[in-house]
Amino acid sequence: MANSAGVEVFFVVDGPRLEAQACLLVPTLRAHLDARSQRAVAYVRSDYIDKIDPLTAEVLERSGISLREIPHTHLGHLPWSAPYPQGNKLLAAADERDCEVSVFMDTDMVLARPVNFARELGRAQIAASVSDYASPGTDADSWRSHYALFGLDLPEQRVRLRGGRRLTTLPYFNAGLVIFREADANGDPTGIGRSWLEAALLLEKAGDAVADRTFIDQLALPILGYKIEAPVKKLAQRMNFNIQAFGAAPASAADIVHYHNIGVLWQHADHARNALAELHALIGPDGIERFAQTFFPHIKRKRMKQYLPEFATPLPRREAA
Repeated sequence: MANSAGVEVFFVVDGPRLEAQACLLVPTLRAHLDARSQRAVAYVRSDYIDKIDPLTAEVLERSGISLREIPHTHLGHLPWSAPYPQGNKLLAAADERDCEVSVFMDTDMVLARPVNFARELGRAQIAASVSDYASPGTDADSWRSHYALFGLDLPEQRVRLRGGRRLTTLPYFNAGLVIFREADANGDPTGIGRSWLEAALLLEKAGDAVADRTFIDQLALPILGYKIEAPVKKLAQRMNFNIQAFGAAPASAADIVHYHNIGVLWQHADHARNALAELHALIGPDGIERFAQTFFPHIKRKRMKQYLPEFATPLPRREAA
């Protein structure tokens, strides 16, 4: 691939659980990204890169996806006050990428079909799907405190959450898929990824202003949009379809499947088979069994085993002595 691209998709491979998920995501990226204008990169912490499993490395290499170190992760949990795994996406987002549009994807996703990410972003600066549910730190008083940290009043805009009672709330988005512009019309860097990280760090530093550090990335996102006077664009649900919450999607309803828990993926046969078929096509006849053996503790094998016969390859006969 060329050194520059219109769109660069990035995700994090940090630990065996995420490696297992990446082995399902990556083949679908290979199948559905347009190599003429889209590419992907996997980020890994400096203190984990030497632990990447050979199978993961093979899947990435065969897909033409490079492995890139997350900057500054040789410093332990810094710049966070304590270990914060979700912060790896923000550190990766802040990295410089030679593209016009970046797309962060949670590793627990698979593509169901090609996606024109640049078209989905349109003229916006940032785009994401509205969250399915509220989280700690999203009540009205908390939002008022969050926005005040940035010298901002509460925005007038409201969104409707997609799950549960479908509450109407201040803008709140799922950070499992975030599209953002890297360069403006003049080709100058927007710095959005860096600004997202800085906004999250400010929220964390505020301490009791954030009820649960888990969601700092999602709390920071809409605030950043208003801070740069470019509110986050709402993506359609099909761009981040939560099969854990909403069950199997009709064929037309999910461009990107977000399963959250790998055991949930195995419960949805169409999506499971598609992901396994792409992996099978990528790394050969024994690929699914190798995957199952390599990541046994992390893939809910008992739920997955129903698919193994479909991709099984008989062992070659040994010649008689």
